[in-house]
Amino acid sequence: MSTPPRDINDLFDDIVLTEEKHARQGYDEGLADGQEQGNEEGYRLGYAQGIQLGEELGRILGQVVAQQQLNHTEKVKRSLEQLRELIEQFPRTNDPEADIIGAVETIRNTHRRLRALLGTKKSAEASSPSQPSSERKDYSF
Repeated sequence: MSTPPRDINDLFDDIVLTEEKHARQGYDEGLADGQEQGNEEGYRLGYAQGIQLGEELGRILGQVVAQQQLNHTEKVKRSLEQLRELIEQFPRTNDPEADIIGAVETIRNTHRRLRALLGTKKSAEASSPSQPSSERKDYSF
C-alpha cells in the first residue's frame, strides 16, 4: 500500500514548522540555562556585597558603642542613640518590601553628621596600623 502523494506546499510547511519547533526548543533550553547561571552569579554578587555591608555596619556600631561609654553632650548622646537604633533596625531577613538602599543611605548620612558633631573625620592617620595601639584609644570616627 503506498501513501498518496503530498502537495509540495505541505512539505514546505512541515519543514518550516519543524524549524520553528527546534528553534523554540533551543530557545527554551537556553533560557533555562541562562536563568540558572544568572541566579548563581547574582547569588555570589549579593553574598559578597552583603558581607561588605555587614562589615561596614558592624564597624560603625562598634564605634557607636565605644563612644557611648564616653561623656558627651546631650546632642551627641541623642545622635549616638539614633545611629545605634538605625543599625539595630536594619533588615536582617530577606524582605522584598524592605528599603535596604534607603536604610544604608540614612545610616551613612547619620554617621557623617555624627562625625562632624564630634569634630572628627575619617582619615588614614586615625586607622593606621603603624601607630601603637595605646595611641589609638580615642574611639574616634
